[in-house]
Amino acid sequence: MNYSFKKLLSSCRVVLIKHTFAAMSKRSGFQRTPKFKPEIKVLNNRSKRPVTMFHRKENVEVLPEPIKSEADKKLYKTIRLENGLTALLISDPSRPAVTEEFSSSEEESTSGSDENSDPESDGGKSVQSATSDHHGTTRRNDFDEEKLAACALCVGVGSYSDPAEIQGLAHFVEHMVFMGSEKYPKENEFDAFIKKKGGSDNASTDCEVTTFYFEIQEKHLPHAMDMFSQFFVSPLMMKEAMQREREAIESEFAIASPSDSNRKDQLLSSLFPEGHPARTFTWGNLRSLKDDINDEEKLHKAAHEFRKRHYSANRMTVAVQARMDLASLEQYVINTFGRVPTNKLPADDFSPYSFRPETVTPEFRSIYYVKPIGDTTELHLTWCMRSLISEYESKPHQYISYLLGHEGKGSLLSYLKKKVWALGIYTGNSESGIDYTSMYSLFSTQVVLTKDGLDHVDEVLEAIFSYINMLKKIGPSERIYNEIKTIEETSFRFEEESQPADYVETLAENMQFFPPEHYITGDRLYYKYDPKGITELLDCMTADRVNIMILSNKHSKPIAYDSKEKWFGTEYRRQEIPEKWLERWLNAEPSPQFYLPEKNIYITTNFDLIAPAQPYLEAANELGVDLKNSSVKDIHKKTAAVGGKERVLKRADLIATVNNFRLDQPNLLRKNRHMELWYKPDFKFRFPTALLYFYFITPLSLKSPRESCLLDLWTDVLQQGLKEEVYPANMADLTHSIYVSDKGLTLKVNGYSQNLHLLVELITREMRTSPGGLTAAMFEAVREVRARSYHNVLLKPNRLAKDLRMQVLLEPYISPRDKAFVIHNITLDDLRDFHDRLLSKLYMQVLVQGNLAWYDAINISQNVFSNMQWESLSESEIPQLQVHELPLGERKLRVMSLNEASTNSIITNYYQAEVTTPSDLAVLEVLMMLMEEPVFDMLRTKEQLGYSVFSMMRYTFGVLGFSVSVNTQVDKFSVSYVDGRVEAFLRKFYRDMKRLSEKTLAATRNSLVQLKHTTDYELKEEVERNWKEIVSREYQFQRLFNEADAIEKVKLADIKTWVENHFPTGNRAQFRKISIQVMGHKPKQVDDKSSEQEIIKPKNYTLTYLDASQPVGDTTENNADFIKDIDEFKSDLPIINVPKVQLAQC
Repeated sequence: MNYSFKKLLSSCRVVLIKHTFAAMSKRSGFQRTPKFKPEIKVLNNRSKRPVTMFHRKENVEVLPEPIKSEADKKLYKTIRLENGLTALLISDPSRPAVTEEFSSSEEESTSGSDENSDPESDGGKSVQSATSDHHGTTRRNDFDEEKLAACALCVGVGSYSDPAEIQGLAHFVEHMVFMGSEKYPKENEFDAFIKKKGGSDNASTDCEVTTFYFEIQEKHLPHAMDMFSQFFVSPLMMKEAMQREREAIESEFAIASPSDSNRKDQLLSSLFPEGHPARTFTWGNLRSLKDDINDEEKLHKAAHEFRKRHYSANRMTVAVQARMDLASLEQYVINTFGRVPTNKLPADDFSPYSFRPETVTPEFRSIYYVKPIGDTTELHLTWCMRSLISEYESKPHQYISYLLGHEGKGSLLSYLKKKVWALGIYTGNSESGIDYTSMYSLFSTQVVLTKDGLDHVDEVLEAIFSYINMLKKIGPSERIYNEIKTIEETSFRFEEESQPADYVETLAENMQFFPPEHYITGDRLYYKYDPKGITELLDCMTADRVNIMILSNKHSKPIAYDSKEKWFGTEYRRQEIPEKWLERWLNAEPSPQFYLPEKNIYITTNFDLIAPAQPYLEAANELGVDLKNSSVKDIHKKTAAVGGKERVLKRADLIATVNNFRLDQPNLLRKNRHMELWYKPDFKFRFPTALLYFYFITPLSLKSPRESCLLDLWTDVLQQGLKEEVYPANMADLTHSIYVSDKGLTLKVNGYSQNLHLLVELITREMRTSPGGLTAAMFEAVREVRARSYHNVLLKPNRLAKDLRMQVLLEPYISPRDKAFVIHNITLDDLRDFHDRLLSKLYMQVLVQGNLAWYDAINISQNVFSNMQWESLSESEIPQLQVHELPLGERKLRVMSLNEASTNSIITNYYQAEVTTPSDLAVLEVLMMLMEEPVFDMLRTKEQLGYSVFSMMRYTFGVLGFSVSVNTQVDKFSVSYVDGRVEAFLRKFYRDMKRLSEKTLAATRNSLVQLKHTTDYELKEEVERNWKEIVSREYQFQRLFNEADAIEKVKLADIKTWVENHFPTGNRAQFRKISIQVMGHKPKQVDDKSSEQEIIKPKNYTLTYLDASQPVGDTTENNADFIKDIDEFKSDLPIINVPKVQLAQC
């Protein structure tokens, strides 16, 4: 897979975990080096003083407008202020926003928060309780669709400007500037305001840029911009906040430390020449920010000097988006960012470090055997070459990545798979971070090796150079380039709207690198074919200039690791490339099995839109709605007023009778013993795309660990068998995903509607025949990779904590631990037998939405059935996941982490409630919104228990609850101490809720209601909501509206009664708690100079239970509270009865 062309490998930035209800989707998903994103720190004591914005006057320079997609209706204007700051104004004309220039004391302060955490959907179903969308006490029209406004500021400085003696300083300054300003001195005043007004904020430190951004309800944008801008006008950066933020950075580093990807990247950075900026330790930790300095005053002074030197207006770019006119946005930008001081100094001069042949040091062009933390067997090749930023119009690296990472016929991966040497490949440049700088660029190839591939690693490398030499010999192909160009142009032409915060963040960063015309398109489109540039890059990619890293713990001959990387402690052994290998690789002839991809038959040519069928037009006419222009809420309101009725859809001999036909939800076109089909055309977005989701339910999925493991393996084999055939479709933006879900197998297909049916046909035919042609060697390779995945999941303390909680609560439940025990006993014959049993009896759920006719939906579904031909399931054969009721009181489940190399501990205190009712759900949503900020403020900001602290509503297969989670380190705090501090917080929160005012409750209710009415930015958001209703078999398609109605009815008495019954204080009538505690291992002291042979130990997934007889802190604990055996504990627990919905056949 090429990760530059499809943007799948992402920024080399330090990533912070952020817990908000509305998870932000990123175009790039592969993390290379760190991306710092500070947790939101919110206080309640924000200023009550009124704020007035004076209208500044400036002579602004107007720059060219950016090129945009024809589907993009937003208006753009680029300006440069007198202080040198460049701003991109984005006016969304979908509906004018009503702004209120600042009554900042609209709601009274409370210990409750207005930020929410991302609710984990234990049952594959997400309750849509998202970040808040506050409107204070004033509400707009009930059925107005809401949108958030967003603003981002990017500074042209990053970690590469860190002083050599204070590494991590750029990251530290990014944290510190948010710690209050002269105008708004309270430390978390901005964050508190943002959360109260329905938004979120974040920041990231890259190698050469630092980006800050926020989103908020539109009418509060001007005040938010004023507060935000003050961080860059006059931040306080008080000495008192330094230690706390250093602890936060240290905890963040501890969480990142077990990541093999992070460890590998830091090792690679250390191979640059001495003094080169790329050698920087970008993360920062207590060692770099405290121990190595040993001078508080020095750090404080350095942070202020860094900010004054680099945080200058002439190096800042701003992007702001709202449903406001351009003139208003321009005035807001002038009023706020026009005050940012400028020193007119240029950025650091990195030109002495620009790429030269000597940049590739002898240390770089060597082989490194790297000891991984996880169970992984990977080969990484990295070439260092000239900076490619200025070549964005031709993107020569993406052309090479497209071919080297191709997975179709004639590809490198196809050859390696036939040899059973590799199962996956990722190539390219992520266009960010250490990959993509003003000094140099990196081009990487990552190969997922089999054990046989590891034993033949020299031949795998020879094959890679053979393929590269073929590309050199053939030379650049304009046909291939134009194919890539066409695919990207089509994708851009029909691109759906991004979340505003994501969009402005991306644009503010693009503005640092591209001219104004290309702010939007510079990282997307291809402007010119440059065969010379492609050839020059290929000439760089030789065997004598490459860095090779091999990560594995499965070497046939144990590796004697004799070196250790300074910051992460990564053990490795460096070796010169053997001369015999080098000679073979340099002279590798192109294999006759290699050839360029053929013309892609899946590229879409027909973009016609399908008109809604006549019954939809009739229903719209009867309701008096305009399908194209009426809002989703307006259609729902009018539909709900009259309800659904029977309608018949006809086309020739094909008939579908819908008993409860509605415009505001998918309609059930087919329901029989074999399947149910739901369908809804797209009225809102009107793109030539569609989404087709299939759920193949099997009674085998939860039957036993062995059967569950077989289903995983069957899916893996299917994926491998499909790769060559489906890859061209995937490259043409017809995407698919196949994965195991709770009750069976999920298939999702989406993209341009013209050829989607071909992709479904191809996949389902392969499902019928797989694993027919599978060899024993390939089966063993796939089985080994699946075993690795089980192991690596269990190494992560947060994943183990969830696994334990689910094992206690669910019946049936199959743990990855159980599957890891049985996987190596499964044979190829077992898999073939399972294939026949799997496809013999199924039930299929289908959802089709988008630009497909109803009769196409029926035909596609029927063809799937015809291809696979299964017998029906009875209702009793459909797997049912049920939830155990916890006993009253408190229980503890404490185990040792399965990762002996990690100090990370996870404490998740889960509080179970009852079967979900609309009223209880509404009360708990309000409580969670009120809780999130104070839990973070007390446990993270003030007590510094850990970097990741959050509360979360839990919806577990129809049963409500909530949890509080803390990620700490075993050498900082004991798990018993953290558990006690969580309980102390809940006692305080209980008292606060008893004193909750009607005004605060009204504001919180209003925020949640507005959130429910926030518009979808892309069709997939609606489809995912509908799909969750279908697979959960709850079918509450109007859930958001029903929840909003229930929230409106929440009273103070409801809040007080709920906490009285369910909290550890009060009457505890329904207090049911289990504290899941995964305890980390104390750090091992190993002599840096010691040589440690690689020891391959059999993996042991047996839990090590701890109890009060093994104290881990100063707290005295009751041994009776501890669970010593999960299965024994749950054997006597009753099952909670959750009502189910039955569908009538049609």
